[in-house]
Amino acid sequence: MIHALVYTAVALGLLTYGGNWLCRKLFDLTGLKDMVSENPPSTISAGRVIGILERLILAAGIVVHSWEILAAVIALKTVARFQKLDQREFAEYFLVGSLFSVLWALIITSAWAAYDHSLGIDLRQTIAYMLVID
Repeated sequence: MIHALVYTAVALGLLTYGGNWLCRKLFDLTGLKDMVSENPPSTISAGRVIGILERLILAAGIVVHSWEILAAVIALKTVARFQKLDQREFAEYFLVGSLFSVLWALIITSAWAAYDHSLGIDLRQTIAYMLVID
């Protein structure tokens, strides 16, 4: 059981804080860091929290094979930022961040599920069974 807690904690750490760190590095690479630096610090912190929550919700949807969650997260983010999407720089920033979050959640959650199934306690299957999914 301790083994399951450790690999799950590592996956959650990579999914959340590792994802935020990599997303900032991606913004550096694409030149979108300037878009972030123009925002006040409270907006940046809110964006980091939103990113963490977004990837956690996406991971939960992946674990239980509920792809509607992916669509709901993207739709909610788009509705919340709809008016700002007319600005090219913001639209690029929004798309890079959103697509990175989706891709990162897929990679980390898939790696966690594969490890859990082959070397762990098959926690994903237990969760799915408890939720009567699968």
